[in-house]
Amino acid sequence: MNIENVLAETVDAIQSLEAPHPLRIGIDGASASGKTPFANQLVEPLRKLGRQVIRTSIDAFHHPPEIRYRQGKDSPIGYVEDSFDKAAVIENVLHPLGPNGDLNYRESLFDFVSNQKTQAKIKKSIPDSILIFEGVMLFCNQLAHHFDFRIFIETNFDTVINRALKRDSQRLGGESATLEKYHQRYIPGQKEYFQRHSPHEHANLVIDNNDYHQPRIIVRRSIKQK
Repeated sequence: MNIENVLAETVDAIQSLEAPHPLRIGIDGASASGKTPFANQLVEPLRKLGRQVIRTSIDAFHHPPEIRYRQGKDSPIGYVEDSFDKAAVIENVLHPLGPNGDLNYRESLFDFVSNQKTQAKIKKSIPDSILIFEGVMLFCNQLAHHFDFRIFIETNFDTVINRALKRDSQRLGGESATLEKYHQRYIPGQKEYFQRHSPHEHANLVIDNNDYHQPRIIVRRSIKQK
């Protein structure tokens, strides 16, 4: 398969879903697995079908540093347990866009780069809209059941490291610091998350994304099987 075929099948799967509220699509995967590019590539095809698309990420719901690093900056367990304000994700995005929600949502609460609260205003959705929400550790027990369709982006950790060196070295202080952060916190934390929550088992689609240009759908599960 190529990226165009994978996108087309994913869009068709999303379009086939019916709900009286916005469709909440979750895209999970390790850091640097390719979640963000894939999520971004879904937006335009869905809009061309006449759907309003809401696009945001769990990165907009980080805890402030005093919470996310309270178990230590290199703690894998802290990465899993303290990085994100999951209750705020539910309160501000997933619940208002879900069954019996009022459609009033916020796209963000906290900017983890500047470590400042955002000034995101409440927006009003329409019932026929589609939420594309991506980020690490989305299919944890607290969040997984709030998504109407779940996509897991699968990559091996060697691929993750290679992509992280290109993407994160400037932000994290160079290649050596990036390797240290991934080997000490992010990858062990991701393995801990896999062990605790088995995110692959929650996914309706699992996409092998080791090759950006030739991704493959390797697992397909119907909504009834989730």
